[in-house]
Amino acid sequence: MIAKDDIVIRKAILHILDTNRGECILSNTLLDPGPDLHDFIRNHIYKIVSSDDTKNCEFDPEYSPIYSILETWDESDETSFIETSQAIANKLYIAMGEGLDIPAADLLFVTFQAEGIIYLALLKMNYKESYTHEVTETPDNPVINTDIIKTHSLLPSATSRIPEAVVINLSNYHIKLLEKKYEINGEKAYYLSENFLVCRTSIPPKKKLNILTRVINNISNKYDGADLKTKMDTKSALQKEYVDNKSFDIEEIGNKLFGKSPEKKSEFDEKMEQYDLQYDNFTVTNESTVKKLEKQVMVTDSGIEISIPMETYNKLANFEVQTDVTGKSTIIIRNIDNLVLK
Repeated sequence: MIAKDDIVIRKAILHILDTNRGECILSNTLLDPGPDLHDFIRNHIYKIVSSDDTKNCEFDPEYSPIYSILETWDESDETSFIETSQAIANKLYIAMGEGLDIPAADLLFVTFQAEGIIYLALLKMNYKESYTHEVTETPDNPVINTDIIKTHSLLPSATSRIPEAVVINLSNYHIKLLEKKYEINGEKAYYLSENFLVCRTSIPPKKKLNILTRVINNISNKYDGADLKTKMDTKSALQKEYVDNKSFDIEEIGNKLFGKSPEKKSEFDEKMEQYDLQYDNFTVTNESTVKKLEKQVMVTDSGIEISIPMETYNKLANFEVQTDVTGKSTIIIRNIDNLVLK
């Protein structure tokens, strides 16, 4: 993963793509970012490259106009940089115009270097609505009027993560993409990947993990019923797979969790195949993505929620689940030195 401190901004230019007003204003001068703007840009780039919501994509070279533009681009030449940024910004403006709900934005077109590789970042800074003050004064009247007005073109803050962005490795044209669906011609579509970049996309790691855990939970609930201990052991086994391997090998996980039950294994394979993940092996960039695996969370039929750290659960001497002949469960937690009410 790229570290924030390794990101060095090379060049940047800002274009205004205000589809609300029908204005595509293409700059012909580079930005001269000082320390504050440099940090602003770097923070936004880092949030994208470190996110598990990004899709890994590859251009379709035969049909992608953006790929064709980048092939002839000389990033080191200032004139080529500006002209290329204008051409790409204009194509994005046209793609944005195809959907009424696609937000107007400024396009921050940036190249940066990290670990010896040059990247292109297309940061779509969608406008936000907010309120600010307005001061008016009539020349022939000493009265000063102040008012509160709504403004429609505020850029995202430095602490937020922009929802639409593209980062392209210029050595191999691999793409990391953040995008959203918008309505185009009556149907929801990913306009950035389908109409603008024209690239093949994959499921983001965070969504893959959500699919994997949902399928495992559904199978456990379906076949294990009231056997709480078996269901919790299944989740514990998934967490152990990640701790041991730092990745999620779908085939290996299926064998480890359900290999002794042909019926469960068959359903697991079938569900994974529906998402074309049956042979996938993926990793996550951000450790916060796997935090939900660090706890066993249970909710009783009366609404009581119990959250147990996986480390505590795995120490069987401190934790026990007993199920009686009627299917009712009793949870026993031992060796508690102190209780704190939160």
